Amino acid sequence: MDVDQLDVAYIAIGAKQALDKSGAPYAKVPCQGELGYVQACIDQAELLTRAWRACSEVFPGVWCYEVAEPFGVAFGKHLLAGGGPESAQSILNGVLASAMATTPV
Repeated sequence: MDVDQLDVAYIAIGAKQALDKSGAPYAKVPCQGELGYVQACIDQAELLTRAWRACSEVFPGVWCYEVAEPFGVAFGKHLLAGGGPESAQSILNGVLASAMATTPV
């Protein structure tokens, strides 16, 4: 499946924000350090692609700003707290629901 490279970029931006705000020393970052952590986050881009395809006709905002970046932050925090990839879909569902509820039509 082709993923949107902007989704990848904005997931990484959000993940980096979460990492920077955590104050965690890079040596203690899960997923074998910063590179592995960012990779684990952007590995979820296919989820965003599927979600975009399902709601692109009704999504009223800017996907990268309102879904991809916040997903990167939330999923990044989840990983930093010791969580795993199995929660990615539920995290995305929450981010998407919030974006759909707060974005002006």
